[in-house]
Amino acid sequence: MEEMAREKSKDKEGLSEMLGVRVSADDLARLDALAERLPIGTRHAIARFALRIGLDEIERNPAVLLGGAVKGRKAPGR
Repeated sequence: MEEMAREKSKDKEGLSEMLGVRVSADDLARLDALAERLPIGTRHAIARFALRIGLDEIERNPAVLLGGAVKGRKAPGR
């Protein structure tokens, strides 16, 4: 019964596709730390939000992928 509730929740959110991503131990630790601090749910939920935020930024300014300046800010490490 609990599995059916989870599946309905996924359908409701439009989460019909699966994406496997390898991450570093540091990235996983950061996700775990955020999941402990924030009431929005699991590290998976946080990773989905982070993906959406990152995609929005890349769509606005694709140069961030190439290490270019980001709208008035210096590129990291420069």
